[in-house]
Amino acid sequence: MSIETLGEAWLAGWRVKARCLGRDASTKKGTRPCLKNIDLDMETLLWTRGRDFPISLLPQRLKCPACGCRHISVMFDVPTGRKRA
Repeated sequence: MSIETLGEAWLAGWRVKARCLGRDASTKKGTRPCLKNIDLDMETLLWTRGRDFPISLLPQRLKCPACGCRHISVMFDVPTGRKRA
């Protein structure tokens, strides 16, 4: 079974992290990478995006709160052998 939506990922117990790939605009000429990391809350994503939202589109819908960049990497933490009821 492949998991393609936020609802399916949540039911499978997945966790999600996001990382900014942009540049920190507060530095001179924006030369330092931002690299802001954050654990995203799956329940909040479900409330705001809906359970049928495709996980492949998630990076396109995020924006870094630190630098405002839209170049975001999303990583899913997949549990091994454990399912949520």
